[in-house]
Amino acid sequence: MTRMNQSILCIDDHEPSLAGWCLYLQNAGYSVETACNGQRGLELFATQAVDLVLLDYAMPVIDGEQVASIMRRIKPDVRIVMLSGVANIPEGVSCHVNVSIQKKERPIVVLQAIERLLDLPQRAA
Repeated sequence: MTRMNQSILCIDDHEPSLAGWCLYLQNAGYSVETACNGQRGLELFATQAVDLVLLDYAMPVIDGEQVASIMRRIKPDVRIVMLSGVANIPEGVSCHVNVSIQKKERPIVVLQAIERLLDLPQRAA
């Protein structure tokens, strides 16, 4: 599958970050959908074909851990990358995501994690 056929859903309540990730991932060749809060992200997730979710941890109303937990119940095989500006996210988050990366990391680190995850074979349904 080529990158243009792979869809990433970016969810972040900080709109400048969301716009930056969208542009960065589109320039890397991915199809990108965005949501500016967890609830909107879940709505898109339930109705769109998504290969990977790039998810902010700290968001109002419904945080990234809650969003990831719900996503796992809807589509257990989806790949989820959690981005966090919070130094110590709760240990329980790791059971809902494939990888957690600090927001202070360079974008290439995130892109490399995305590429690795999308190269993994999906389990048969």
